[in-house]
Amino acid sequence: MANGRTVARTKPRGTIGLTGAEPIYWLRTQRSAEILEISASPELRCEIATALGVGNHADLADMHGWADHHAWAILDRFRAAARSRLALSDVVRDGLVRQLYNRVYCAKFGGRADAWRGSPLDGRRLGRTLQFIEAHVDASLSIAALAAVAAYSPFHFARSFRLTTGWSPHQFVMARRLEHARALLLEGNRSTVESIAYRCGFTNLSHFRGLMRSRLGVLPSEVVS
Repeated sequence: MANGRTVARTKPRGTIGLTGAEPIYWLRTQRSAEILEISASPELRCEIATALGVGNHADLADMHGWADHHAWAILDRFRAAARSRLALSDVVRDGLVRQLYNRVYCAKFGGRADAWRGSPLDGRRLGRTLQFIEAHVDASLSIAALAAVAAYSPFHFARSFRLTTGWSPHQFVMARRLEHARALLLEGNRSTVESIAYRCGFTNLSHFRGLMRSRLGVLPSEVVS
């Protein structure tokens, strides 16, 4: 623990542990083990906990041995990304962290998932958001940045955006990035596929190729004017 005290804990396979406000440091294990550690910033934890009506639990608590398939599914996506089996964009990473903490606060601390049911974005807010995405399609984006443009809290924005467009913020950003990439490929300006992928916010070339094939039905090399 941060105060110098050492505590031994048994971690059953496949379970989830939470820690409180005090930082911890992993020292050793008795056998080969795999531990995935996720920690959101204090500001993000406070934002999510407050939106769910459990702001006094923003720092979580010391709990171990929790088995939850919903939380595990989210964590497994991070594990796959860490092993380079799954590419996660900036927006989807942000969204997954929020989903994970939403689940924790609701399942373990009584958060109210229906505390805010959401309403569509009005035309003015939606227009500002879509213009911002177009102007920053090649930049790192986050739910918080998009929500700030719409003058919504990040928690409320994601729901409102889906209600308005039928897309999650991540899905919409990904679709726009693919369209920008296809336009650049059609220009035929001798840029490499890798450079175009990077310019459109894709840092993993194989992920970019896979998305082009699954979403647009062609590989980047097959896009011709």
